[in-house]
Amino acid sequence: MAESPAINPAWQRLSLDVPQSDVEACEDALLEAGAVSVSLEEIGDEQIFEPKPGETPLWQRVRVAGLFEGHISPADIMGQLHGSLRPSLLGDFDHEFIEETDWVRQTQADFAPTHYGDGLWVTPHWSDAPTEAKTVVRIDPGLAFGTGQHETTSLCLDWLDAQSLKGLRVLDVGCGSGILALAALMKGASVAYGTDIDPQALKASRDNAALNDIPEDRFWLGLPEELAAEEKFDVLVANILAQPLIELAPTLAPHLKKGGRFALSGILNTQAEAVAAQWMAQGLTIDGIASQGDWSRVSGQRE
Repeated sequence: MAESPAINPAWQRLSLDVPQSDVEACEDALLEAGAVSVSLEEIGDEQIFEPKPGETPLWQRVRVAGLFEGHISPADIMGQLHGSLRPSLLGDFDHEFIEETDWVRQTQADFAPTHYGDGLWVTPHWSDAPTEAKTVVRIDPGLAFGTGQHETTSLCLDWLDAQSLKGLRVLDVGCGSGILALAALMKGASVAYGTDIDPQALKASRDNAALNDIPEDRFWLGLPEELAAEEKFDVLVANILAQPLIELAPTLAPHLKKGGRFALSGILNTQAEAVAAQWMAQGLTIDGIASQGDWSRVSGQRE
């Protein structure tokens, strides 16, 4: 149903609820009609399982939403869609006008200093950590995963805060924003290595390192294939997904020194035992499985 326009609305959103098989055609049609972006959303509570490499998970029915500039006539948009899509795909649609939002102010309101473990605080650059903070990591929200607000990141930060890290070498696999490596460095690690398959994440990690006055020679960043096989670490953290943790265990475990410790997350509670078993198969000891909500952390060491 179309909504009446506000005075000079900044944006408008038109969404179509369609079968999975028609998603690509609807995306193309919305873009051809002038959408500046298109997003996909779930309808209902259908569960999506972890995809295989190269797959894009989708629900059986998907809400395909196009964002348009506010001055465009909704009738013109629908007219173009009628020329591109069969009528049955246009029967279940929604339209709304959207007022301009101060996204900077909204983001700052949503991202406040957060406490982990005994004395670790994560804060954006525009906020001050409380006086009782023992360790402060400054992270600005951006394109890369890892502001500390997701359960998996929280589990890893709680674990790191409980470790004695002074003078140690740390490997952060799937570093995202760099939050875990930076927490280790701020707690006294001598050097951290961060790997990620996304170049944007590596840039975000470097930018966040600068926020924390961490020089480049203390924080190596690169793609996974750029990490030399002979590099050894006292601590390994990996907050990715269960299937990559299982598949990469034979590659990652050799990087851990004798006596080295590790923490793995991005794991659903139902997947924790399988991840633990694979890392035990590499000759490592599991010393605990912790959980927050639906997510788990597997930790252990090399004896």
